[in-house]
Amino acid sequence: MNKSFRSIWSEALGAWVAASEVCSARGKKSSSVTIGAALLAAAAFGGASSAWAANECGAVAAGGTVTCNGDGTPATDAAPYASGIFYSTPDVRLAVDGTAGTLTVQPATPVIAVANRGGAGVGTREVQINGDVRITTMAGTAGGPTIGAQAYQQQGGNALVVQNGGTITANGQNAFGIAVRTDGSGTATGIQNGGSISTNGTGGNGVAMLVETYSTGAAIATQNGGSITTNGSHAVYALARGNGSATATQTGGSITGLSTTFTNAGIVAQTLGSGDARAAQSGGTIVTNGSGGAISAVASGSGNATAEQSGGSVTANGSSATGIGAVTDGAGTATAVQAAGLTASATGAGSNGIAAYARGTGRYAVSAAGLAIGGSGSTAAAVHTSGAGGGTIDIASTAVLDGSRSGIAVLDEAGAVAVTTSGTLTGDILTNAGADSINLIGGSVQGKVDAGADNDIFTWTGGTLAGGFYGQNGSDTALVAAPAYNGSQVLDGGDDVSAADGWVDKLTLQGVTATAGGAQLPNWESITLDNTRLTLAGSPLTVGAGVDGTGAPMGLFIQPTSSVFMGQPAFTVTGDVHNAGLIDLRSAAGVPGNALTVNGNYAGTNGLLRINTALGGDASATDKLVVNGNTSGTTRVLVTNAGGAGAATINGIQVVQVSGTSSEGNFTLASPVQAGAYEYGLHRGGRTDGDANSFYLGSFYNTPAPAPVPVPGAPAPAPAPIPAPEVLRPAVAGYVMGQVATQELALGLLGTLHQRVGEQQTLKWDHCGCDDKAPADQAWMRLHAQRLDLDGKRQFGFEQELQYFQIGKDLAIRYSGDAGDKSRSHTGISVGYGRTNTNFNDRRRGDAGMGYDTGKMKGQMLTLGAYHTRYADNGSYFDLVGQLHAVQNKYTDKYGGEGTQKGAGGGLSVEVGRPWQIGESQWLIEPQAQLSYQVTRYRGFADNISWVDGFTSQSLRGRLGARLAWNDKAERADKLTRTNTFYVTANVLHEFKDPKGVTIDATTVSEQWAKQTWAELGVGAQLPLSKAAYLYGGLQYQRSLGGKSREGVSGQLGVRVAW
Repeated sequence: MNKSFRSIWSEALGAWVAASEVCSARGKKSSSVTIGAALLAAAAFGGASSAWAANECGAVAAGGTVTCNGDGTPATDAAPYASGIFYSTPDVRLAVDGTAGTLTVQPATPVIAVANRGGAGVGTREVQINGDVRITTMAGTAGGPTIGAQAYQQQGGNALVVQNGGTITANGQNAFGIAVRTDGSGTATGIQNGGSISTNGTGGNGVAMLVETYSTGAAIATQNGGSITTNGSHAVYALARGNGSATATQTGGSITGLSTTFTNAGIVAQTLGSGDARAAQSGGTIVTNGSGGAISAVASGSGNATAEQSGGSVTANGSSATGIGAVTDGAGTATAVQAAGLTASATGAGSNGIAAYARGTGRYAVSAAGLAIGGSGSTAAAVHTSGAGGGTIDIASTAVLDGSRSGIAVLDEAGAVAVTTSGTLTGDILTNAGADSINLIGGSVQGKVDAGADNDIFTWTGGTLAGGFYGQNGSDTALVAAPAYNGSQVLDGGDDVSAADGWVDKLTLQGVTATAGGAQLPNWESITLDNTRLTLAGSPLTVGAGVDGTGAPMGLFIQPTSSVFMGQPAFTVTGDVHNAGLIDLRSAAGVPGNALTVNGNYAGTNGLLRINTALGGDASATDKLVVNGNTSGTTRVLVTNAGGAGAATINGIQVVQVSGTSSEGNFTLASPVQAGAYEYGLHRGGRTDGDANSFYLGSFYNTPAPAPVPVPGAPAPAPAPIPAPEVLRPAVAGYVMGQVATQELALGLLGTLHQRVGEQQTLKWDHCGCDDKAPADQAWMRLHAQRLDLDGKRQFGFEQELQYFQIGKDLAIRYSGDAGDKSRSHTGISVGYGRTNTNFNDRRRGDAGMGYDTGKMKGQMLTLGAYHTRYADNGSYFDLVGQLHAVQNKYTDKYGGEGTQKGAGGGLSVEVGRPWQIGESQWLIEPQAQLSYQVTRYRGFADNISWVDGFTSQSLRGRLGARLAWNDKAERADKLTRTNTFYVTANVLHEFKDPKGVTIDATTVSEQWAKQTWAELGVGAQLPLSKAAYLYGGLQYQRSLGGKSREGVSGQLGVRVAW
């Protein structure tokens, strides 16, 4: 601890006096700002000098005023007053004016130039020094004191000395410029409003202004102006020896302490009893060169001590000096306060800018808002505190603490201190022993925070900290939430990461982004990440494992709003990891291969693990979590494909390695994992490597392979790896079967003759469907809707709804020209638009519990066609249709993945048929045959997972069937009424071509028809709307032969107009 002052025994004076630590005499040690309790008392207020007379300026009655001006009236008032001026009349006001000239008192014991003192009366003894009077006391004999002006009240009255001007010079070892004392309840007051005081001597024990009380009176020493220069111990000193208060203030003027070898204090207030001591500067300047305090308050009894600077400036140049200091020895509080914009500089060795010491049972408090500068040495600091009772240090945002000379900005030696700072600090914060609390809420600390031993709390929510935090022994708690924290600062919990010693250190990083490792975060049993992004880099991180003495778990805790990233390819955490947030193992470059090793247990609380994996076969490169312990809880794994094209796996890709125990569900996929044509699941246990507790990505269904049948008498063979059916991602079903759904739309738009234009009536009883004059033009339109369910042989299927609209016009109708021959031909064109909504499914996925539905497709098609139909006189027909189409299919899989496919192609249909009248009835039967071909070239496209190659899809479909029709004959004589026709149809259709295989990235997937032949039954009718128009339509039902792999219904409605 800094030791600046002590009391020594003066053999000459028979009293304890204040002295610098460099003095050599019998001493009792004190604090840096402590002054001797019985400072020069006997000397300053000793008996009268033998050279004194009395009433030098004339007699005065009690309560009167006497002025010494050297005018010779009365005759005794004549300068110079070689033996001094002495009055003892009670309640007298003694004024010494400048006209008194120069007052020089020669050596005596003691030497007192002006004195108003005595033992009688209770009024106020007052001395005023006015004008340009010069008072000089020469050194007393035998080291006795010399006093420039003295007021001494021995009874219950007050004592007052006021210097308004003039010069007081006190020479000698124990020289006093002004001395004021009361022995009763009165107030002792010393005031300098102007003029100057200087004390000179070799011993340096004197005081420029000493104000003291011995009972309950208050001691008040004030400098409002003027100047004080002293080679002694103190410039302004208020001392309450009884139970009164002591106040020393400077509101203006200047104080200069010249001595560099003795205690050299500026303004000092000290109490020995229950009173409070207050030393305050609100203006002026103080410069000291010795080891004293510039502003010092000392409560040696039970009172409080307050040293405050609200104005002015303080410079303490000596060693072991203090700028602003407060000391208590009892139950009182030591308080040091500095306002903003002010300076307290103490630059010597062992010196402190601001200090507060509670040496008894009290507490201490420091409030700094200005500039405080400390000196050099291990006991020097900008702010220095101590006390078993603890205290507070509040550093405002305007404060600047310069501890660059010692490297210490704040030094607390004992007790539980609460430090709060938003200022600018150069140097360390050292709090040593005690349950300390350090709060960094702003500003900057160019140094470290060392909390010392015991259970400390460190909170960093604002500002910057260059050197980090060190907790030492004890159970320390730290919260770091400052935006300036980036991980480069060391946060050291103290002793170790074991709770066996009873010490558990806990660190919380809140709302920060940092890169750190074990070197930056050592010795924490628990580290909690709260809304924090931590990148692991550097040396391994070690945290606690298991539970502490209270049963609370220890380790690294990642809260739901926090994330941990990899700053290097491999990193190790020794201890337990509790993940409720995100652990992201991915490298910034996206290259898989990073590994996080946990040498402890891992527990997930709906946590998330992100990894890069080149999705392919078993040997695929991947990031990996390695747990050399047990796993528990739940963690979702989010996989990013690092360029893998997908492949079938056997054992799987190990992504979580567990050397201890695990359970199903400890790790599950956060979202689908897809690559190429494959989807990967996350499975516990390898299929071939015997590792039952690790977790693997596999593109197989999680169904066990059958065990081999053992041969009797032979050892059971090891089961050979049996590739399980691979899991194809949901979009694959659409990409493979979308072509089939599009074919249905395209073939529907090709259609059949009767679906397209209805019944071209040619029977004799209806006059071949002709008017008296054969029509030259014909147009038609039709609407068609269909619902179809279709399953492939392997695994894919769909449910389709399609609709299309088609219009056509005969461009040419040619008749044979023979009146008896009703054959003719129709040549025309058509345009159409169709759409399809198709839902796809995958039976294997459904059987594995992954859901049958895989996605949907919305397709659109535009067509441009041409047709040529020839009708023979007997009603037989030959129909040829050609058609071009453009198609666009938009796919959406069950996971929301999207892709758009475009293509173009054409189709051709050839159909023949002939109606046969059944006898002479109105019934006819019409055998039909049709062969349709359709081809579409699809362009390649990409979805959010993979590339789908372009391909050409073809369909070749044959139809054999018959139509049984009934015609309602028109009997009217005008022969203009058309017939009503009703019919039924029966067809057998066969598809000759399987769907084309589709290549998705490097994998080709195909499907086959489960049944290539199906039957279709239908009903239809055609009704005349007018002489020139017909309405026609029909309904059909289709179903595969030998099963239900194809089943659907369709219907159409058309209108044909001839003119």
